[in-house]
Amino acid sequence: MSRVLRILLVGAIVLSLASMAEAKKVTIKAVTAWPKSVWEVGNFMKFQEIVKDRVAQKYAGQLEIQYAGGPEVIPNQEQVEAARMGVVDMVFTTDGYYVSAVPEVNALSVSMLDGWEERAKGVNALLDKIHQDKVNCVYLGRLGHNLPFTLYLTKPVKGIENIKGMKIRCSPTLIGFLKKLGAQPVVIPPTEVYTALERGVVDGFMWPAGLIRDWGWEKVTKHVVQPGVYNGANVVVVNKKKWDEIPGELQKLLIEAEDEAARFAKQRATDLIKKEKEALKKMGIQYIELPPAEAKQFTDAAYSSLWDVIIEKSPVNGPKLKEMVSKP
Repeated sequence: MSRVLRILLVGAIVLSLASMAEAKKVTIKAVTAWPKSVWEVGNFMKFQEIVKDRVAQKYAGQLEIQYAGGPEVIPNQEQVEAARMGVVDMVFTTDGYYVSAVPEVNALSVSMLDGWEERAKGVNALLDKIHQDKVNCVYLGRLGHNLPFTLYLTKPVKGIENIKGMKIRCSPTLIGFLKKLGAQPVVIPPTEVYTALERGVVDGFMWPAGLIRDWGWEKVTKHVVQPGVYNGANVVVVNKKKWDEIPGELQKLLIEAEDEAARFAKQRATDLIKKEKEALKKMGIQYIELPPAEAKQFTDAAYSSLWDVIIEKSPVNGPKLKEMVSKP
């Protein structure tokens, strides 16, 4: 064999091997329900960082999560549908944005467990089956919690009675609760909340504790009602076909990275709430603590109303989930 032919043959082999290596690489296109600048997305960025580091250590070049953007790419309430259709591979979102398709996911908002505890108790396995059946997605797990939904107002209240008739911006998850309090729930995108508050279209809003400065809402907020309710449930779902393309060892890596990121998210949330409360008080925003009896009435209304909805919409799986995520 001539020298030229040998060079050509070696070159062809190198190209073939490179092509094979490239073919083995799995690329996951991901979107988030919020812009990258928003606090919640920091948890997803940490998850992505953990995945990248673990892949580099054990499976170099075999897996990559490519972040495509937030709601500017696909509106937040359409992202899970986009994952179902395979337009994107992975979505980091909150239960309220796709509860119409998977009502059972609301159980995470009233869960008394941490994300990794839910996995250990079989909650994730049940939700995974439900997600695959209903939205053609794998449920990877909960990546954001410990930020209770909190009522922020432009006017003061002395008790629950004063909340009646108020127009409160919320996500679909909170509609039943607000109605139980006699308030008027208003579902509008986060991008419209500031103007709605400024113009008096709404009297307040419910949002996870510690996150209002991401949106500038502290400038039009006067009061914060305590206690908070629910357990903000931000989750990661993956298109089923894409998940099946991922080798088992890399699936395991993603699951373990998700649980590690969830622990990071919990501590991050605890630190955030403390700092945010101090900052808002310095701005002159007043915290209103409901009396113990009214606080119980407030939280009971929240949890009972959401479980009522979950069980009504999912009479088989709803009670199962309630038993699994409730602590004695």
